[in-house]
Amino acid sequence: MSQHLIVGAYAAYSPHADSGEPTILHALASRPIVGGLELPQVDHVVAHPSWRPGWDHVITAIPGTMGRIATDPAFGLASPHSAGRHAALDFAAQARQDIAALREQGHRVQAVEFHSGPSNTADADAMAASMATISGWDWGEDLVFLLEHCDATTPDHQGEKAFLQFEEELALVDAAADPRWRIGINWGRSALEGRNASLPLSHIQAASDAGLLGAVFFSGASGTDSDFGVWLDRHLPPAGLPFSPPGTLLGAQEISAALDAAGDDVILGLKFGLRPDSLPADERAARLGAIIDLFAALLPDRV
Repeated sequence: MSQHLIVGAYAAYSPHADSGEPTILHALASRPIVGGLELPQVDHVVAHPSWRPGWDHVITAIPGTMGRIATDPAFGLASPHSAGRHAALDFAAQARQDIAALREQGHRVQAVEFHSGPSNTADADAMAASMATISGWDWGEDLVFLLEHCDATTPDHQGEKAFLQFEEELALVDAAADPRWRIGINWGRSALEGRNASLPLSHIQAASDAGLLGAVFFSGASGTDSDFGVWLDRHLPPAGLPFSPPGTLLGAQEISAALDAAGDDVILGLKFGLRPDSLPADERAARLGAIIDLFAALLPDRV
């Protein structure tokens, strides 16, 4: 079956006022392998004039979730505190409204990524209740609910996001009465949790073997100091490119192994940040294009 890539282009934008968004989106629209965008939900998700007709997007709640946790540590779909959990459900309901508005404008959304926050206090029973509530809403056309794993705390270190353990999330999806719930794996976040390249593959394989894998998004991680910091969730570019950061764990071998473990019937995406912040828009677009070319060369049977 043909497979396209969902691109989290927002991670490649400049943090300055001139983000480079139109230039980057225009470049992505010229590439047939790009099947849609991973769209960040901060407040409202709105259409951009540079989107290519026919794209089928994925919405991620992680930027807005982390922003709200920064001001309200009890915020999250897995919050043991009623007020924090219901605030997160209100945020999820906003995603539902945004998806309906995008569809009315002729845009397609195939999946939405939810997360088991808050940090450090996430509760599996609370997350199960939130999942059941979300399943009970009218979402219109079919779509996939992705419970995207973020790095959890381990015996060796505190997690950056510190949400539920992968095994807890897998069990939640397995127990869900609604088959629209699937597991999403971000390669870089699992590498950040494990401090190695083996845990992402283990997570992908486990979810795939259980028949619960819905998506794999690729980003990198590194324990070597660079413009991206050390062991931070900053979506490091993969190895093997002129601008690859030192020590990045994600290379062609790791990508191929992950693709083999994932199988064909999953959403595939990539999300990579670029440094320095002063990088101009055309260079950002060129570097993101080079990353896409690397993936395209590893997907000869899928595109």
